[in-house]
Formats: sequence, structure tokens, C-alpha cells
Amino acid sequence: MPYFTITDFAAGLDIRRSELTAPAGTLRSMINCHITPGGEIEKRMAFVPFWECAPESRGLVQVNQKLYTFGPNGPYKTEPPSGLWSIGVLGQATPTIYEIIDFDIFDDKVFTILWKDNVGNIGRYFDGQVVATANGFYCKTYKTKMYAVGGNVLHFSATGNPAMWYQPPPNTVQDGSGFIDLSLGDSDMTDGIALEVYYDKLAIMSKTATQLWVMDPLPEKNQYVQTLRQAGTMAWRSVLQYGSGDVMYVSASGIRSLRARNSSLAAAVSDIGSPLDPVIQDLFRYMGEDWMSGIIALLQPVTGRFWIIFPDRIYILSAFPGPKITAWSEYDPGFTITAAAIHDNRVVVRDTANIVYAYGGISDEGPVYDDCYVELVFPFHAGENVATFKTFTGLDATCTGLPWEVSCAFNIEDPYSEDYVGLFDGSSFLQGRFPIVGHSTHMSLRLRSNPLGTPAAERQPGPQILSNMVVHYQVSESG
Repeated sequence: MPYFTITDFAAGLDIRRSELTAPAGTLRSMINCHITPGGEIEKRMAFVPFWECAPESRGLVQVNQKLYTFGPNGPYKTEPPSGLWSIGVLGQATPTIYEIIDFDIFDDKVFTILWKDNVGNIGRYFDGQVVATANGFYCKTYKTKMYAVGGNVLHFSATGNPAMWYQPPPNTVQDGSGFIDLSLGDSDMTDGIALEVYYDKLAIMSKTATQLWVMDPLPEKNQYVQTLRQAGTMAWRSVLQYGSGDVMYVSASGIRSLRARNSSLAAAVSDIGSPLDPVIQDLFRYMGEDWMSGIIALLQPVTGRFWIIFPDRIYILSAFPGPKITAWSEYDPGFTITAAAIHDNRVVVRDTANIVYAYGGISDEGPVYDDCYVELVFPFHAGENVATFKTFTGLDATCTGLPWEVSCAFNIEDPYSEDYVGLFDGSSFLQGRFPIVGHSTHMSLRLRSNPLGTPAAERQPGPQILSNMVVHYQVSESG
């Protein structure tokens, strides 16, 4: 009896093509799971709450292997009160903090830019102290200086001292501080919004373009290198160096990266996030620029997965060059994220209720898994004979952990209509195939666990892996 297999999940979530023509192994929905280095689908770990921050505090930052939040009425430093998995406070010299705009660490101290209130008053601080001469809104530590961009100007501090910034004559001091008017070289650089290191250069991003500069401790040796059009972002915290020097970011068109195109390290824009372009573009269109500006990027330690954290969801890039895996997937944390950081080789996030969660938990005994909803929706498959009607007779699968609830859709004109057919609970090959009945040219598999609406008493926590599936059928007639 003929069959076709679904074994290669290396492309992950991909909605660029229609569900009738999408390649086998890609997914239309992949919620709360990711692709392993072995090419299997694995359920995500739990977001485990471990701390509640004071409501007047904002943000998260790790300094010297300790986790802190930013608080008002500083300057002061309150150490984490109860060890590794507690959170201290870095007091800033302001009576209120509305939102943390950006920050970076310099010499184990934090340079912070924040909104003091909801009318746009800005404060800039180093180690909690006001830095009155500083300018810019988005900052980066680079080559013994603090850099900050705002509008059309790139500002930089004195060499080795983020508390000293350029002052106009007669107060000018030759201390290495200064500024560059980016708009003099390019009209697209009037709204600088992000900074990141690109190999041996500094990438300065606006909403529509990116400039690359070679920066030197001596301001007169700073050198412009390149401008890239249509390479901008609206989300400054989404800009992050990835891999050997590439820079990932979120634009209005999707998730992109600056990548070296040859040995000269000249930059080009790569569409690494193109499998998600339709959904990112829809989010920008319907949620707006202000919502999108809250996106945060992190690189997960140990696994190397790249996280693009939206307020209400997380897109995960599992990229493993050896087995040729480049797969996107989606996590639903179940809460709204306002801040994120890396701590003790774990991702930690903070929500709107000021609760801080550790991804995978804080135990050294192993990761924690919860009872979150997991969904896999595959496109319509037809095997090799696309135009041939088939009577689908059975399924086989290799899976471990929690059972999968399996549904099948056979009507390509009504993809939302599906039939529940049973459970995958472990490998089925020695147990005999899983019987199904369906007649069509194509079929779409949908696998779920703890589906939405399941009563709390019936939800099951635990890990889950899907390795492959086989669809058995009988050939009927050609269409």
C-alpha cells in the first residue's frame, strides 16, 4: 500500500506559500514548540515565576552575574536580597520612572536612558547619577566610549568616561567626546534609532537606512564606510548581533539581518525572517509602530536560539548550520512581556504585573515543563500524485512524552473543517497503523496537546517530541 512520509521539519514555520503548495515538513502553525538540532519538533519549557518586582520599578538588567531592576529616588544600589534568583534595585536619580528607553553596561556600571514621565521628559544616568551633558536616546558601549544616537546626530562620550560628554565652546574639552551629524552624509539618517556592533564597525540604524562607521578613540579618525537603503527598524531593542558578526533586527517588512556578502565584510541585507513576513507585516499594519517598538531580541544561551520577543508572543529562530536547520516557531507565554534579560544561562522575562519568570525554571536538577497549549498545523499534502484522488487509511508516527491529539482536514476548499481521529501516544509502528478514513486529493494533519478550553484538572504537564509521521493511502482515480 502506498504511503508518504513527513520527516523533515528543518524549515519550521513558513507561511510564504499557500497551504496547498507549501513544501512537506513546513508548518502553518507551530505554537509553543521549536525544532531541535536533530530536526525533531520539541515542546518548549515552562516560564516559571520566581520574583515580584516593586511596581514603581522598571526593566531588567544583569550586572556581574546578578539581576537588577531600575528604581526611582536614587542613586543607590540594593543587592539581590536572597541569592542568585532574587532581584536587586539600581536606583536612578529621578522621583519617577515611566519607561526604560535603553541602557548598556560600561565598566560594570549601567548607563541608562529613560522617560521620567508620560509627557516625554528624558533622563540620562551613569551608575544612577544624572549625566546632564549626555545626549541621544539609544546607547551602545563600543571601543572605550559610550555612544548614543538621537535624531540625526551620533553622540559619543569621553574616552573611558561615560559621565563626560561633548560641550560646546567655551566649555569644550579635548577628552575624545564629540558628535557626528549623520544627515550630512545621507538624508535617510534623520531619525537614528539603534546602535549595534557589526564586525569591526558600528552600525547606526534609522527607520529607513543603516550607516556603517569605523570608530576610533580619536574623533578625527572616525570614518564613514557604507549606507544600506531599506535596512531600518522601528524597534531599537530588536537590534542584536548574532553569530560571528551579523546583526538581526525587525523592520516593517519583516525580520532581517545585516550580513557580510564577501571577505571584505561589506554588508548586505538578508531576508532570514522571510518565512514570517506575512504575519510580521500584518502585525505592523494592525498593531501600529508604537506597539512594534516594544520588540526585544535575545540570544538564548546554551541552545543558541534567537528570540524575537513581542509583547504578547515570541518568535524563535532555531538555526543549526551543521544539519542545515533554519526554522522559525512561536511561543505563547500567556502574559504580556515588558522586559527581558539573560541570567545564569537562562532567559528571564518580566510581565505587566511585575512578575519575573525564568524560562525552564531555576532548578539545577533539570528543566521544568508546564501544561501549555501546543499546536502543529501542517499544510495540505498529496504525496507525489497531486492530481490523484486517494482514500487515506492510516497514520504512523514516532513521538515521545505527552500524547498528541490528532485531527485531519480533507477539504482544500474549507481548510478550517477538520475531523478528530484520535491520539498519538508513543511510536505506533509496532502497534499497527492508526486508522483514519478520508477521501480527497490532499490532507492536512493537525496535532495538539492541552487544547484551548481543556479544564485545568485535565491538563497534563510534561515534555513532548514529534520525530516523524507516515500517511497511508489507497489510490483512487485521477482528477
